[in-house]
Amino acid sequence: MDYDLTRLGSREFEHLTQALAIQILGPAVQIFGDGPDGGREAEFHGELKYPLPDPEGPWNGHGVLQAKFLQRPRGTTHDTSWFLNLVRAELRQWANPKSKRARKGAIPEHLLFCTNVVLSPDPETGGIDSFKRITKELIQDLQLPIRDIRVWHFDQICRYLDIYPTIRQTYSGLTTAGDALFRLREIFEGTVGDLGELLANHSSKELATDQWVRLGQAGEADNQRLPLAELAIDPTASYATSDETHKFVAVVQHIISHGDTVLSSRGKIEGPRHIALIGGPGQGKSTVGQILCQAYRAALLGHAVDRLDDETKEILTTFNDEMQRIGLSAPAARRWPVRINLSEYADAVAGGEIVSILRYLSEGISRRTPDITAGQLRSWLRTWPWLLVLDGLDEVASTQARDTVMERVNDFLLEAASVDADLLVIATSRPQGYREEFSPQRYVHMRLEPMAAEDAISYAAQLTQLRHRGDPETAERVLRRLEEASEEDLTARLMRTPLQVTIMAILLERRERVPQQRYRLFYDYYQAVYNREASKSGPTARLIDDHRNAINHLHERAGLLLQAKSEKDGQSDVSLSRAELFSIIEDHLRSEGFDHTASSALATRMVDAAMRRLILLVPHKQENVGFDVRSLQEFMAARAMVSEDSEEVSGLLTATAASAHWRNTWLLAAGQIFHERPGLRDRLVVLLDEIQAKSEISLFTKPGSSLAVGLLSDDVAAQAPRFLRALTKIALELLEEPLNEDECIDLCEALWNVAESDIASRRLIERVVDRNVEAGGHRATNTLATLGVGWEDQTGPLAYHVRRIVERARNQNELAYLLGSKHLWPHHLVDGINGGSIKFDKRPLIEVLKPYLRPSALERFGKVYEGMFRGDFLGFMVVPPGHQVTLNYQHTMAGRNSVSILSVPQAAEELVFAAEALPVEMWQLKHQIREVLQSAQEREPVNLGSIALP
Repeated sequence: MDYDLTRLGSREFEHLTQALAIQILGPAVQIFGDGPDGGREAEFHGELKYPLPDPEGPWNGHGVLQAKFLQRPRGTTHDTSWFLNLVRAELRQWANPKSKRARKGAIPEHLLFCTNVVLSPDPETGGIDSFKRITKELIQDLQLPIRDIRVWHFDQICRYLDIYPTIRQTYSGLTTAGDALFRLREIFEGTVGDLGELLANHSSKELATDQWVRLGQAGEADNQRLPLAELAIDPTASYATSDETHKFVAVVQHIISHGDTVLSSRGKIEGPRHIALIGGPGQGKSTVGQILCQAYRAALLGHAVDRLDDETKEILTTFNDEMQRIGLSAPAARRWPVRINLSEYADAVAGGEIVSILRYLSEGISRRTPDITAGQLRSWLRTWPWLLVLDGLDEVASTQARDTVMERVNDFLLEAASVDADLLVIATSRPQGYREEFSPQRYVHMRLEPMAAEDAISYAAQLTQLRHRGDPETAERVLRRLEEASEEDLTARLMRTPLQVTIMAILLERRERVPQQRYRLFYDYYQAVYNREASKSGPTARLIDDHRNAINHLHERAGLLLQAKSEKDGQSDVSLSRAELFSIIEDHLRSEGFDHTASSALATRMVDAAMRRLILLVPHKQENVGFDVRSLQEFMAARAMVSEDSEEVSGLLTATAASAHWRNTWLLAAGQIFHERPGLRDRLVVLLDEIQAKSEISLFTKPGSSLAVGLLSDDVAAQAPRFLRALTKIALELLEEPLNEDECIDLCEALWNVAESDIASRRLIERVVDRNVEAGGHRATNTLATLGVGWEDQTGPLAYHVRRIVERARNQNELAYLLGSKHLWPHHLVDGINGGSIKFDKRPLIEVLKPYLRPSALERFGKVYEGMFRGDFLGFMVVPPGHQVTLNYQHTMAGRNSVSILSVPQAAEELVFAAEALPVEMWQLKHQIREVLQSAQEREPVNLGSIALP
């Protein structure tokens, strides 16, 4: 059987040849990792098992293996010449006494070349005989001490793959030629061989189902379907590299390239194999997963077009063409893709039944394909590479449900490891409330970056052209308005996600300008959709036009009720029943003075309309309705909160302030206050201080400051300088504590934008920076680590002011000022690390914490703190003369129930007191304690009670 070795790529071809060398030559083979290898992929010493049988017996001595991979073979003659030229060059390198390889290592006695090039067996003129002749002549001419030289060419490697099934199966996703899934019987025996055709058929059905993006997913009432491929973009994401620098990549292409390697234990990947993709509302996390799954389906089915119907062929062709348009290369590894919506999975496990990932997948697949069991999928997992997308952990709001989901996910990873699966998992979540449930030991964490202006305009151009295919004038007009909006600072900051650009494009179809604040963007969009629906003909349009207040009320109360429901167990994919909708609207109509008969009849008409689609309310399963877009649900919930009287508004905002689930709703509600209820603005600022001072825990975690940063980012006070400065003052309190990466990025960006727009705010920032650095200790460390690093590449008075303070701190060489970031380390630390005088150590976190706990807290040590931090370690840098500086922490447990500590407030407060007592060298421990308490606050269920819910 022939194999498609070109799909391996250079790196995996090297890994394949190394695996074959170990199998064929024996255990004497030493493998070299990625990087400069001095002309060697492997070397060996002593007696081997190869070549056998051979007149001269097996090799004995020093030998080297070299791999030569041709990315795009063009034909036997050209390819053979390419390979033989490389062989000549390699032999001359070995013969050159000035070459690095000749100086550093002995010249081999045996040399083995491996190539994916086809060498013809024709006598004398063929590639094989040419190799033998040329190498023999060169070895003699160059007087090399090489006793034997051989080549494993394409056909030879294919025969070895036939012989060695373990290696063949390891690389089957990359090397299987042609219509891979339909040829599994040629590769695997038994159950798995029979699965291929079933799973290929399932992939073709999913390809057709997943080909669309619906504008209903942006709240568009027409729910227009647009081709995913033609609207696709490859957004930018960043991640921390091993040297703690940040790398920016096109995320889809990066994931595909990562997936083109073998990710089982038989591969050569070191470190985390999976990826956690973190992004805010509307940034396109789910769309990235959708594009990835389509790309892998296209790769699986691309060589089986003769087995596909005409419609599927057309979908496949369109998708491949559009992927080339955005510069996306097709996956070489034909992973089998599958996606799980985690909110739906949470509902499946909410009843306490143990529903494994494999069982859940098998039941879902069997709805569209003849029955496939969890056992069959386990066999498939063992033998074929997978892509698993776990979408939307943030939509699993309930602490219990989230813990259960993560337990099942971790069980699946353990099961995958037990069968040595070649598995790539892509998990997504919003950053709010996310506390690395996807362990950094297993997942590289990537953060979706805001869209650059040029990317936003490029996406808008695609959207308008698709949306107005037959009307180029309208498309051009809308795009021109979007370009003008992108040139204004405030509106440009509202064009940083695909959802925002989509909403803007729809708004600008009917108006010249867009709003400059996030709440207004959603509000104006809702009004535009509403007015368009009301202007249509027919009874539903008349109903919408005549009863605007009632329908607004229905949307707002539905949003609030659904937002509250979605926080509870088993309610992740929420909707409202016909009866619940009827109750909401009838109660409102009765309060407006309608009698029972009239209110009942009118409520029935509105509910009937909602069951089809009513503005933003869309039908869900089984006569239920909800919102297609979570951000629009949150917007309506925010409007419901602010519609109450002043005291009730304060109560609702206080109750939801610390919750990650309610954060976006809270910020939209505050935006509405600034836009529509200016009399409450002073109360809102006071409320932020009250939220902060609520307890010792809140003074430490600073939820009020975090919300202030969000409000600054939303530009709610852009036209109200007094409130801009008040919010800036509260936001600056975050610099008192060690922050996580997302907090640092958001704070730096918000403060920078404020300083650019308001001189008084800039001076306030400068004063706080000076005061914090002068205070020393944690405040100095946190301030320098956050702003000193965050504004390193900025220009202007504020950046200069902060850089001057950073340099002064570095020159003073006070260790207390220099521990927040490697960027701030003095030169003697770097020299000491390189010279070996500075050592590294690792200690259990709980041992480090214990001496700082008060005697009263030690009584709870075994009951609370040990269980919370068991398995956590702190990494230390030991700096003469005796400083032990925390550098990082390692969390080894699958998960921790941090919420439980809030049920014992005294224990939580004692933990805060211990954190405040820590010396600055222990900043990483203080940071970890804050993370635990912050996570507990963010995930604590919110009980709105009768004040808000019908």
